[in-house]
Amino acid sequence: MKRNRLRRFFQQKQYAIASLILFVAIAGMTGVYLSDKITSQKQETDLAQEEKEPEERLRPDYVSLSENNDMDLSEEDAESVNSVIQPQGTAPGTAADQESVPVQDATMPTGGQNQTPDTPQQATATKNETTAQANATEKAKLNFSPEKDLGWPLQGDVILNFSMDQTVYFATLDQYKYNPALIISGKVNDPVQAAATGKITDISANEETGVTVTMNLGNGYTAVYGQLKEVLYKEGATVEAGNAIGYIAEPTKYYSVEGSNLYFQLLKDEKPVNPMKYIG
Repeated sequence: MKRNRLRRFFQQKQYAIASLILFVAIAGMTGVYLSDKITSQKQETDLAQEEKEPEERLRPDYVSLSENNDMDLSEEDAESVNSVIQPQGTAPGTAADQESVPVQDATMPTGGQNQTPDTPQQATATKNETTAQANATEKAKLNFSPEKDLGWPLQGDVILNFSMDQTVYFATLDQYKYNPALIISGKVNDPVQAAATGKITDISANEETGVTVTMNLGNGYTAVYGQLKEVLYKEGATVEAGNAIGYIAEPTKYYSVEGSNLYFQLLKDEKPVNPMKYIG
């Protein structure tokens, strides 16, 4: 009986001891595993730091933390070091330093003097000066001399001569009347040229001369071209001598018998003069 109890006692002790040994073994293995893992992670971190540090040492702004901690610098030495070792992009003379430099006003002209906007009086004076210059240029262009500057506007026969001292016969009207212009025959669509350089002051139409172009030649002279179509310029344009103004149109009812023609008139101070005296 005692023997059986003793045997059961030892069996229970064996189970407890085995369980304890097994627990200690498992704890030991776990500790070894965790220790190896921590050691491995530390080694990887140190290796990465060692690989990174040579690259950082190549940067001009690199200062090792360990080296910096070992330095015992006075305030003056620290300021000297900071003035030499600076991050890239903040060197003296760069944009960071230039922010404190005043920027010259964009409205300042060369020389540093302020330009104020034109006053109404100055604007008017400038406009008048520009107009005067334009008028002077135009006057220089429109320096008409009838003795040398007048040419034929159309090659054709003169149907009716200029006549202001006696009347001439108009076949279409079947009457005699004064004629303040030259009536030059031409074919429909024939180009009409500027007899002299001039500025177009009027383009209009009337029953007698149809589409009519009036040009200022300068020096008090004016040229009038009638019986036109398809005028090539607008009012205000300057036409050089010899350039086409437009084309001969069908005659108006005032010249149906005479046929298609050019009505060409020359005025001096708004009074008609005989173009035949000057046409070369």
